[in-house]
Amino acid sequence: MLDKLRNRLLAFIASDKDTPLLAGFAVGLYMMLFYYSKNFALANSWQQLLFFTGYYLLLPAATLFIVQKVMGILKLFAYIRHFLFTGTALFFVFFFLQLINDTFPFILFSVIAFGVAILSIWLKNYYKAFIPLLLIMCVFNIKPLAGVAYKSIVASDEWKKLPDDIESVHFLTKPNVYYIQPDGYTSFRNFRENPNCLFDNDEYVRFLKATGFTLYDDYRSNYVSTLLSNSATFAMKHHYIAMDVEAYGARRIITESNPVLRIFKNNGYKTSFITEKAYLVMNRPQGGYDYCNITNNELPYIKDGLDTDRDIFTDLKTQVAKNTVSGNFYFIEKLQPTHITNSKGNSTGIEGEKKIYMQGVRSANNWLEQIVNFINVNDPGAIIIIGADHGGYTGLSCTADSTSKITDRGLINSIFGAQLAIKWGDPQYAQYDSGLRSGVNLFRTLFSFLAKDKKYLQHTEENGSYIKLHNPAGVYRYIDDKGNTVFEKP
Repeated sequence: MLDKLRNRLLAFIASDKDTPLLAGFAVGLYMMLFYYSKNFALANSWQQLLFFTGYYLLLPAATLFIVQKVMGILKLFAYIRHFLFTGTALFFVFFFLQLINDTFPFILFSVIAFGVAILSIWLKNYYKAFIPLLLIMCVFNIKPLAGVAYKSIVASDEWKKLPDDIESVHFLTKPNVYYIQPDGYTSFRNFRENPNCLFDNDEYVRFLKATGFTLYDDYRSNYVSTLLSNSATFAMKHHYIAMDVEAYGARRIITESNPVLRIFKNNGYKTSFITEKAYLVMNRPQGGYDYCNITNNELPYIKDGLDTDRDIFTDLKTQVAKNTVSGNFYFIEKLQPTHITNSKGNSTGIEGEKKIYMQGVRSANNWLEQIVNFINVNDPGAIIIIGADHGGYTGLSCTADSTSKITDRGLINSIFGAQLAIKWGDPQYAQYDSGLRSGVNLFRTLFSFLAKDKKYLQHTEENGSYIKLHNPAGVYRYIDDKGNTVFEKP
């Protein structure tokens, strides 16, 4: 049987019949499956599916076919196979380089193109060998996609169900609420006491206290990433890294459908998401926020959206000027100070990464002070929440180091410790915030305060912090409800 298959493949490659459509289709199918296998959570919208179908499948197939026909009309038969070999190879190279580089390397592509053109002199008759090779390679991308499909089928929404009727909560006061999220900004206590995070942040702390903020020293994130942390915060529930959240659902929970947005809207609030990067909206969520400063028409189709760069301050000023009536919720996401680098290959070492991180802290402080001063002048009665999504990972050489078991409490706190400072504007807040120690209970505490009803505090989530490890494999609790360092299954 194998011999028959081998002979058929060899006969196909050696045949005189050209197959430009099949060659282009094979390149496109592989690249489309490759992209989705690596980035499904970024691209699970019908708009992106249509784009990739045209970009990856139709473009190379149509180009190879049309150019081959034109060359035939011009009687350039001697060069058709040179073109088909070169075109098939370069479409693959172009697509691949586009994905692995932040900016397209035209010089490298030109060098490769020249080399492929030279090779076509000897190998032009073997361009069809690309077709079975690419189709075989497609098989390796099907497994992760099948895994996502399986998770979407078996995933349960049970974890999203709230234990009480908080979605029917009625606010007695309706001040504007600004939830400002500086990415990866570690906790105040970490800066003072954690050897991995020591930093003189007193000037910023004095600014916050002088402007009426309450600082939460022991606040921490429940999860290690922006997606995992925010999906729990906006769902007001622990997901324990549920299959759907990890594989594809986090962005939709954060920016499309969650009880936080529903509660604000039920109380007559207008909701705005203002961000400098398209990272959280790359998969084009629909109907969540009333306003987003990055529209779907502005979103790129490829990569993670981190190449976009919006001026949050300018967009916030514009939106505040439009929203003259009280009852507005703003989620403002700033990618500073951000965490240390993700991979060992990009790391500058433990001390180097810490130095870069602290530079980001200084920059974030300046930006936060400007934003807070602007809000205080233009909206003095507002509630301002400065709440980070997780810590900065300082003390590690890269975030990838966190995927193996860590026992050092300082390193664990560096990962999970997160800044929280709130300007409540009403001393009664002290009746509601005593249990506020992690992101999963942030909005439940806020809504209880706005409703002046403590019954909603009877159903707070436990404040555990969780991580998914590769070694040993599994999801583990690193910090328990009381703040103790542990290592246990949830």
